[in-house]
Amino acid sequence: MAVMLALAAAGGVIRALAPAPSVLRDVGTLMLVLWLPAIGNLLAYLMGKLPRGEPPPTQFPPGSPFLPQLEVQLERQLLPPGFVQAVPEDLLAVVLVGRRGFSARFDQPLRTWLGGGDGSAWTLQLLRPDSARAHLRAGTAFHLLAGTQVVAKGTVVRACA
Repeated sequence: MAVMLALAAAGGVIRALAPAPSVLRDVGTLMLVLWLPAIGNLLAYLMGKLPRGEPPPTQFPPGSPFLPQLEVQLERQLLPPGFVQAVPEDLLAVVLVGRRGFSARFDQPLRTWLGGGDGSAWTLQLLRPDSARAHLRAGTAFHLLAGTQVVAKGTVVRACA
């Protein structure tokens, strides 16, 4: 960076001393522009030194109690053979509204819910409810995913608390 700044300063001197329409003045101008990448590198270095915030959670804390936050009506979809057995025990469901997805869990593991009996009204707990509230109002239609597979279509009935 120091070399680039020194070349930029030399370019400024060359530009100031060279006659107006000349190749030497043009070379000085090109060298003078070298301060831009040098300052860009300095800013990138300083930005890298800033402390970063904590990343958002990707799982519920182990052993945390289920707190219902959303009451939904679900209609299970036809699943490929063997899909339910292949679902990991700790997999979270994804509530997909348009292009936005929100991680959620049932009061039971997702695999148990997928293999369970009929029932249309369910409660979900959202991993990050603050970011989901604006998109999951009563009457909102959504898809429920397990991994990348759509497992149900649903509608939000109401927010629980």
